[in-house]
Amino acid sequence: MAIDYRNYSKSDLEEALGTIDKARFPQRVEQIEQLLAEKKNNEASEPLPEDEILLPEPETVEQAQRKILGTLAMVFAGLVVGAMLLPVYFHSFLLNGAMVAPFKWAAWIVAIVAFALTCRYMLRTDFLRKANANLLARGKRPMTVNSRRRLYGALGGALIVAIFVALATFRGAPVALHLYVMNSKPASQQVTISALPQRYRRKHCNGKIYLQEYDGQFFNYVCQITSRTQWQSLRPGQKVLLRGSRSSLGFLAEDISI
Repeated sequence: MAIDYRNYSKSDLEEALGTIDKARFPQRVEQIEQLLAEKKNNEASEPLPEDEILLPEPETVEQAQRKILGTLAMVFAGLVVGAMLLPVYFHSFLLNGAMVAPFKWAAWIVAIVAFALTCRYMLRTDFLRKANANLLARGKRPMTVNSRRRLYGALGGALIVAIFVALATFRGAPVALHLYVMNSKPASQQVTISALPQRYRRKHCNGKIYLQEYDGQFFNYVCQITSRTQWQSLRPGQKVLLRGSRSSLGFLAEDISI
């Protein structure tokens, strides 16, 4: 006998989904999941009182499993991206002039998409429920539906994500492509020093050297390719020879000679 789940409440549907024999009744499972998705969409589109405080609803077994799998997928993706972008901190890459505009536009597009998607995610009611649960657990005041704190938090979080992915696209992607994809070959390049910082040691960039030939770019320097003694002997206007590898994207500096 077929069961009509259309008049079930959300909690009844979740209970039915958790207890039903999924292998025996796959069509019923599909119907319950479809009705749950419709109810969640309706809740997201319904106007909520400004002063209403939303708290998490009990999770079903399947929701908990999907949450764990989603977390593991995000961790794995983060490790893969981190492993590919890590060379940025250990190599000095000079982007070819013709490649600056394409990567700049790509960075802007990726940043805008990331900003919009992050805002959308952080303004969802289920995200607000989880955020309020964390706030209450730390003894802090929860956020209401239309509070400024919620809006500013979403905009701030989205901005941080957008900046990160923009830098990863403009700065990290060329290095990763040069190292792992492009057909790079050993090469050397003569450049002119345009400026030097006052100190050799700087966070993530010891021995920074600004280059005159790349003054029009945002990343117009190399670092971590010279010793302190050699760096202290350098002067603005001096020509030096960079050694490393070159591809169609740019030049990866690995060593320097005066």
